[in-house]
Amino acid sequence: MIRVRINDRTWRVRHVLSTDLAKGCDGECDHPPGRFPEIRVRRSLKGQRRLETEVHEVLHASRPELDEEAVSRTAAEVSSALWKIGWRFPA
Repeated sequence: MIRVRINDRTWRVRHVLSTDLAKGCDGECDHPPGRFPEIRVRRSLKGQRRLETEVHEVLHASRPELDEEAVSRTAAEVSSALWKIGWRFPA
């Protein structure tokens, strides 16, 4: 588990099994955030898809007023740019 600060709150980020998420879902973000808000990302994701999912869920946490289309489009653009400039997960 990783802890990150988003909007002056500490969020837990956990990489979980696909069975811990809704069917067909790569990630989830607590909305509204409770006492211990959490982001969950499917641990089997790799590469740019994992990056995009993590950006997507952080966007939900940081900008809850954005609709799903805006979050998805922004996450795709940001993750694509980061990937092209060489961002990779540590080994």
